[in-house]
Amino acid sequence: MNISGVLVRSYPKNIQSVWNELSKIEGVEVHGSNDDGRMVVTVEQDDAGALSDMLVRIQDIHGVLSTSMIYHQFEETNFNDN
Repeated sequence: MNISGVLVRSYPKNIQSVWNELSKIEGVEVHGSNDDGRMVVTVEQDDAGALSDMLVRIQDIHGVLSTSMIYHQFEETNFNDN
């Protein structure tokens, strides 16, 4: 499992619409925002290689100015009960 922290910057007037669009994406959670348009987002994915595609997908949302990965962690999923 890959967990990434992403800073998403939007126009302040578009915070709510960007938040709504981000919330529709599987594995993406918005944790908060401020009045100047910055949003703290986490992305959880099984495939580490898909992160760059996800950042592009977020960047392509209308009203988004930039995305910056600020944290990344890889956790191995262990399905063995032993």
